[in-house]
This record gives sequence, structure tokens and C-alpha cells, in this order.
Amino acid sequence: MIRALLLTTVLAGAIACTRSAVPPPGDGAPPPRLRALDFSARLDSDRATPTRLSGEVRVVNRGGTPETLVFADGCPVRLRVYEARGARMAPVWEGPRDCAAEPVAVAIAAGDSAILPVPATSAEEILEAGLPDGAYRVTVWLAPESRVIEIEAGEVDLRTR
Repeated sequence: MIRALLLTTVLAGAIACTRSAVPPPGDGAPPPRLRALDFSARLDSDRATPTRLSGEVRVVNRGGTPETLVFADGCPVRLRVYEARGARMAPVWEGPRDCAAEPVAVAIAAGDSAILPVPATSAEEILEAGLPDGAYRVTVWLAPESRVIEIEAGEVDLRTR
């Protein structure tokens, strides 16, 4: 049985919810405009053992002009996993490790939306670094050009046995 954790996080002003990940492009081009884009995430986890995570990120273009998001590293969507009840602020796992060899561009027409799949990931992959089975907080994050957008996706119970 699949249990859907739905957290619709709409960024009212993406500028307030983004932070610079890398310096702006060297060609003098401005970073991408994100003000007219809304981002939401849905994370699915199954109750099978080992737990599998999947889902999607929806990007809605509320603006009057087309927008293109370019993911230079070939990874449109990634996951970050945090201790659910720990004081540690840094993620305990981040992935996927393998991405497309080429940059990925996502064009979104004015008033339209795009669906970006969350890479299917197993609890075994996440917990292989010696982490215990248990509750973890998960975010999805996107890094189009010089921005990082991280969206809360919920808490999951990761089990390998």
C-alpha cells in the first residue's frame, strides 16, 4: 500500500526562499527569474521492506512569459534526508549520486506547469552509510543555474528489514 505524503509548498516569492549555490554564470547573464514560478512536492513511500521513496515536483509558471530552468549538473530533482528528531541541521544523506551526463533544460510555457519526477530511491541506498532504520525528515531540492530551492516533503519511516 502506498502512502502519500503531500506537502504543497508554494513559494510566495522564490527570491525569499532561494539561496545562491554557485556564483552567477561568467557570461554576465543574470540568474534565472523565479518570482513567477511556484514549486510543490509530493513524496510517496511504500510500506514494503525495504522502503522505497518516489514522487514528483510540480513547477507552475504563473507569469505571462515562458520560463526555462536549466540544471547544469543533469539532476533536476534530488533528495535530502535529515534526522527527524535530531539536533543536527545538516543532511545525513543526499542523492541521487548519478545524474545525466548532459545539462537538463525544462521549458514551461506561461500559465503552464511541468512535472519533475523524484528519483526512485530505496531505504537500503539511504541507510547504507551506517544509519539506523527509523524516522527521517525528507526534502526535495532543485538547483537551476545559480539557485537552490529546497522543499519540505515530509517525514518517512525508513526500514531495510
